[in-house]
Amino acid sequence: MSGVSTRVRQLDAIRGVAILTVILHNQRDQFPSLHLDGVFANGWMGVDLFFVLSGFLITGILVDTKPSPGYFTNFYARRCLRIWPLYYSVLLFMYVVVPFVRPAEGHMIFERSSPWWAYPLFLQNVLVPNPTSATGPLSVAWSLAVEEQFYLVWLWIVRYCSRDQLRRVSISVMCLSPALRALLSFYDVRLYSNTFCRLDGLMAGALLALAVRSDAFRPPEFVTRAWIVLLAGVPLTFAAQAFGLQWIVFSPSAAACAAFVYLALFAPHTWLQRALTNRFIVYTGTISYGLYLLHKIPFDVAKATRLDQHALLALPLLLLACYGSAAVSWNLLEKPFLRLKRYFVSEPSALAHASREVVIGLDQPGPLPVISR
Repeated sequence: MSGVSTRVRQLDAIRGVAILTVILHNQRDQFPSLHLDGVFANGWMGVDLFFVLSGFLITGILVDTKPSPGYFTNFYARRCLRIWPLYYSVLLFMYVVVPFVRPAEGHMIFERSSPWWAYPLFLQNVLVPNPTSATGPLSVAWSLAVEEQFYLVWLWIVRYCSRDQLRRVSISVMCLSPALRALLSFYDVRLYSNTFCRLDGLMAGALLALAVRSDAFRPPEFVTRAWIVLLAGVPLTFAAQAFGLQWIVFSPSAAACAAFVYLALFAPHTWLQRALTNRFIVYTGTISYGLYLLHKIPFDVAKATRLDQHALLALPLLLLACYGSAAVSWNLLEKPFLRLKRYFVSEPSALAHASREVVIGLDQPGPLPVISR
């Protein structure tokens, strides 16, 4: 984790694509006249894109800094500085401010997110019966729990395994995940928010991080293959979802998302790179963590006050409100804490510097997703 901060615009653009897809997917039913459901019914893939990007970035950071004496302390400190300030501010708002101002809504919040104490512990995806049906921003926080649980373990695996062993672990988990989901589906386990059922994307990202650090890696050699995986993976994901094949659907989705990340970084196509360096989509990615956690609030307020009746007017205004709240969060809450990361810097190994010539900017804050360092 170098002290020099270099943002890669394509990575922010990936976050931007992911968060816009997620927002429009989550709110598609609120505006039936716009027929968003037909376009964004599979917008949940944006979460998989976050998972892949998270696995790619964080695995890369861990591999590069594993010889560092501050490996564990610095990673956890930086992770907390990225995730905790906004996350716990949202919990404070939902569990203290809203119940105080609107007791009726407060009762519903506690009822739909019981046990409430699962959220501060990042256990909501395990202990809350239906975490995606919780109120407001609590309904999207399950993905944060997935990541926090995963990195508690993955950090140690990366530390004590060689790159070849990590590669074998990643491939094994990706291959075994469909079988595990098929098995768990017989026991009424919620596959969508279960950590063990969502490892495909994180492992695909990890495998990509390991691949670009290989001595034999040559970016142009895999561009055509990445296009094939992307163009095959997306329709396969749509088909699996349409037929209700939850046990397999996350596998082609993860593969397609990993291919998209690869193409965003290494494809030479001018039109693609222009699209991924567009200032709007890059800025959207920059504030994507705030957009992810806060976007439910303006839409829920509009729904409760019936201000969403005129869809063509309401949707852009509500999106503007989402951007405004995320921008405030980024500038007044997130960035001050991110500056404290300079006290928790682990220097990359000499070998890692070579890989950074291929992929730079692995030290940048992202969302959750959360998907941040």
